[in-house]
Amino acid sequence: MHTFHLAEGTETKYFASAIGLMFSVDNPSRAFSDAEVAVIDTFFDDLDWDLMSKTKTLTKVSFVSYGKLMEMVDTNNRWTYTGSRTIPPCKHQVRWNVLTDVHPIKQKHLDQFKKLLSIDNLLETGNWREI
Repeated sequence: MHTFHLAEGTETKYFASAIGLMFSVDNPSRAFSDAEVAVIDTFFDDLDWDLMSKTKTLTKVSFVSYGKLMEMVDTNNRWTYTGSRTIPPCKHQVRWNVLTDVHPIKQKHLDQFKKLLSIDNLLETGNWREI
């Protein structure tokens, strides 16, 4: 999963930054405490992917506990590189930060995400970029 953060109103050569978090149902990179797993589960539950899958549209949710998730992750151990956005117009000058920890995810949350990808045929291409 990655989140995208615009650099509005700052003097920087970068247009934005992105933070990438990796998840695995079976192979997290370390033992996570029950409290950490609860933060991850709450984050995914807040996204209400079931509603989006039923309506076949992207839906605005009232609250997502993204801050709690970011407080929990280890941002000191990451890979960084300069790249671009992953969707059109694929603007360059994005500072990517990919965290090295692989976090646990419940199978139900992964299944909800995969179901949501079918809305824009992303399961077929895995890509929003025009080929």
